[in-house]
Amino acid sequence: MSNKRLLFIPVSSPQGIGEYMRSLLLAQSLQNECSNTLDIHFILNKHTAYAKSCPFNTTLLEHSPTKELDKVCQFITEYKPDVVIFDCAGRAAHMKAAKKVGAKVVFISQHAKKRAKGLKLNRINLIDSHWVVQPDYCIEPLSWAEKTKIDMFSLAMPKNVGPYIAFSSKQQTQQVLDTYKLDKKDYFIVSAGSGGHLLNGENCADVFFAAAEQISSKTGLKGMVVFGANYNKTLPTSSTVISLTSLDNSEFLSLLEQAKFALLSAGDTLLQAIAVNTPAVACAISKDQNERLTSCESTGVVLKARFDKNDIINKVEALLIEPHFKELLSKYSQFKNAQGYDVITQGVKNMLLDKH
Repeated sequence: MSNKRLLFIPVSSPQGIGEYMRSLLLAQSLQNECSNTLDIHFILNKHTAYAKSCPFNTTLLEHSPTKELDKVCQFITEYKPDVVIFDCAGRAAHMKAAKKVGAKVVFISQHAKKRAKGLKLNRINLIDSHWVVQPDYCIEPLSWAEKTKIDMFSLAMPKNVGPYIAFSSKQQTQQVLDTYKLDKKDYFIVSAGSGGHLLNGENCADVFFAAAEQISSKTGLKGMVVFGANYNKTLPTSSTVISLTSLDNSEFLSLLEQAKFALLSAGDTLLQAIAVNTPAVACAISKDQNERLTSCESTGVVLKARFDKNDIINKVEALLIEPHFKELLSKYSQFKNAQGYDVITQGVKNMLLDKH
């Protein structure tokens, strides 16, 4: 019997990397669980830093797949996948092409505007599962109009599942700490996302690094800055801060979980920090992050900073003041563990099993 075919079509741009990283983690998880019974393929923008290093078979395009109508449809028709996963991407025509070859269609969204795209009337009967990788506290409820559309038409109900996180074992976490000669809670971790974001003419990762050096000097804590795969300059060196281009998902999550605190952009990593109970200072470095950061700030476990080195440093100092820091840690009991990993991984596995 031939292998099941799984096609990933994430948003793919030189600026962001979150959708690709989530798709990559899901692909790796399914590959590990399904042994050699899967053929996995990605469609990516060739101008991204990660496109050529993707460990799976890949079709490269001139633009993000959403902007490539005919080429994506043609590939779907020829590849004949069993399941197609659109992560914040996908046009109705792409989904129609997938359904025409008998594929199950998954749509993953991460904020209200993307969620709304999955509820357009041209998606009727096209999406089999719509998972929203946000916790309830971080996304506004469906509007009356959206609920009415779902009731009246055959639109997939969006389900909030929280961030897609593969938690590491204690042994894996200790191995990562040993690799970088770190002790738990004796360092902080920094990430400005993909490394390709520019704001006010400055590379966000460079500003975060400059802040990290001063924070390390003030606190005596070791800093670890993950610049991102799209960072295109030589990494700076420092006696107090470890600079890395990137980490794989499990390594990053292990280090995030054991850090005393994190300095982050308001992308997926901020939700991951909350899920692993690590206090954070965060800056919105793109338009779609402002609303998420405001929601996360309302939880009381995240401090919002302006994109300004001095304000970032001031917010970190405020975060660490006792007894405020201990009070902040006590608030984590209100959050449920992230369910995204189990729900999405098992959901896709069930779809593959249903395909004969």
